[in-house]
Amino acid sequence: MKKLLLCIFFALLALPALADDGSPMWKDFKARWMSVFPAGSVTVQDQGQIKICTLEDGVTATFFLDNDGVVERAVISNMLPSSSRYFEGVAQAIKVLAGQDPQAVAVSAAFATTAPAVLWRAAGDFCFERTQDPGAGWFFYASRGEQCPTEVK
Repeated sequence: MKKLLLCIFFALLALPALADDGSPMWKDFKARWMSVFPAGSVTVQDQGQIKICTLEDGVTATFFLDNDGVVERAVISNMLPSSSRYFEGVAQAIKVLAGQDPQAVAVSAAFATTAPAVLWRAAGDFCFERTQDPGAGWFFYASRGEQCPTEVK
């Protein structure tokens, strides 16, 4: 009986940490989101409920967590003329945040190019948006909630 209880205990420890609604906690989200980038190529500044990831000079991903450590909002910005790291970050954010939603693949494909400059789509519990500021660059937003769009109109 003790062995059985120990096995169950260790099996539970091996499961990814999930919030009450099934959303990944930051540690699991971070591992899944960063899995597309070479090890050590992304720097993370931990500011409590705000995590700033630098993909390369001019490309950052900022994740805002709720009180339970779940990503509620993300902003990925690209100040460069062109960056494959920006598109990788956007695609991975959609993949991880939208989860198993059937529309996730189509949403990701819509954001794989720069046209149109203003775009929004919903998948899962998230609204995904993109806009271009001619003076500042490209901005991708992901927000948990029912209202979509929230950033671009």
